[in-house]
Amino acid sequence: MSQQKVDKYKEQKAKRKELVEKERKQRKRMKALVIAVVLVVAAGVGTGIGFTIRNQYLKIQNSKPDYSSSSLVLQDMAGILAEETSEAAGENGGEESGETKDAGETEAVKETEAADGTEN
Repeated sequence: MSQQKVDKYKEQKAKRKELVEKERKQRKRMKALVIAVVLVVAAGVGTGIGFTIRNQYLKIQNSKPDYSSSSLVLQDMAGILAEETSEAAGENGGEESGETKDAGETEAVKETEAADGTEN
């Protein structure tokens, strides 16, 4: 029985280098696997946090009022916008600005008189 133990010990000693190399390779593989898993998890968490921050930012930006000229325009109940656009078109069309304003003013007076039911 003791001879069997000795033989077993000699075999292990002879294969010790191979076993040590296998263990090293296995440790390296495990380290690489652990690093890869940690990187994937960190990237996933970082992406999730990034999208959450981005969505919150967009939500805040969309809730702010828009001060561009088109958003400030209410319904043109008095016909003011039509007057302004006709004045601008008149100035660009080569007419004198004084004539365009007079014509616009008289049209506005007629419209308000017609709305009030009074005439001059």
